[in-house]
Amino acid sequence: MTPLEDHPAEGPLVTVVIPLYNGGTYVGETLRSVLAQSFARFEVIVVDDGSTDDGPDVVRSFESDPRVRLVTGAHLGVAAARNDGAGRASTGTPYLAFLDADDVWHPELLATLVGALEGRADAAGAFVLAEYIDADGAVLHAGDFPRHMRGRLDLRDGKLVSRDVHADVGPEHLFLSNLVYPPSCLLLRRIAFDAVGGFDDRFLAEDWEFVLRLAGRGPLVPVDRVMVGYRRHTANASGDRARNVRGARQVWASVFHRPHASVETRRRLRAVWRAHQSRTTARKVAEGRALLARGRIIPGAGRIVDGLAHTMLRRPLRVWAPSSRPDSDRGD
Repeated sequence: MTPLEDHPAEGPLVTVVIPLYNGGTYVGETLRSVLAQSFARFEVIVVDDGSTDDGPDVVRSFESDPRVRLVTGAHLGVAAARNDGAGRASTGTPYLAFLDADDVWHPELLATLVGALEGRADAAGAFVLAEYIDADGAVLHAGDFPRHMRGRLDLRDGKLVSRDVHADVGPEHLFLSNLVYPPSCLLLRRIAFDAVGGFDDRFLAEDWEFVLRLAGRGPLVPVDRVMVGYRRHTANASGDRARNVRGARQVWASVFHRPHASVETRRRLRAVWRAHQSRTTARKVAEGRALLARGRIIPGAGRIVDGLAHTMLRRPLRVWAPSSRPDSDRGD
């Protein structure tokens, strides 16, 4: 992991990969936010994932800037599109960023994250905070999403407690929930991406599973600044609650039962999981008792039973994990 002065004086130092699928409505604004960056040594590779709208044409209108390139292909999904774009990065480019085609960046984002990684040769990546924005780019629920991203937890004396928002992030801090999200918030070292093998399309929450493997290669450095506009609209997959539950279970099971994980990693994840189940039990039992006190016997009893079931869930169920691959244990 070499500093920038060890790289060529010309050419891109950051490859920005934008997966595009029917994103013509927003991708122009996304690209303008990239081209407005104060850090100018980047290239942009937009991977069109079989769009049927005018998204590719919008991107072509930006190709007068030599840093912007459009790649088109069949619809294979966002994981494949991101991996394709990373594989097309210029030789010697040390950093990768994955920007969703409807999100936008603050003009100082790349400069800020490159600076953060330059000061931390041990780190695999660095990330900033995001704020919800609506279809018109206006902030939604100001402060809500930054509070979520800052909600990292430490395990102390068997209990989960708040973690310093400036402290490095490792796999145990991302195991229960993906707090380095959306991917647009993250800048990572290309060597770390290659080491963990990119995104895995077996997972519904492929970005969460990826960032867990990435954090296993080296710490992720938080920059406590809101610098990403995270677009919320009806097409967001993250708005599907049932899908999110299935995705979380896939990640929990895969990470918890990953072959060849170190003894220390297994110990930390087991302790975090059990502390989480204990806390969930206490919360649901308290909610059930409150319902009973109001005379709501059936829902109250059901909530208590649900809570007590968590005491028996000593580990994520293996059956939650997607089918395995020969290389599924890489990156730990």
